[in-house]
Amino acid sequence: MAALFSGDENRNVYAEDDYRAYLISRNPPPIVHHSASVHWKRLQVYARRVVSGVDSVLHWMIEALAKSRTRRIQRELQIRGIRYPQRYDDAPSQHRQK
Repeated sequence: MAALFSGDENRNVYAEDDYRAYLISRNPPPIVHHSASVHWKRLQVYARRVVSGVDSVLHWMIEALAKSRTRRIQRELQIRGIRYPQRYDDAPSQHRQK
């Protein structure tokens, strides 16, 4: 402490330069964004995944309804005497054949 106030101009200034070099060269802390835009983007990704899941379920249901309606119409026409060749590439039909 006395060296600071002694007025000695020839003291070791390299130590101060080393400390300044240390301060400059150290890694800065990571930037943390707490902004609403990051949260909004994450919410958009989550919403997109939910909508995609609901969309795939609805497509699956529509396809199942169309297949059942087609089978019902074919049965109705077969009862009335109009014959259509049966398709056995349907998944439930394949299970019945085995």
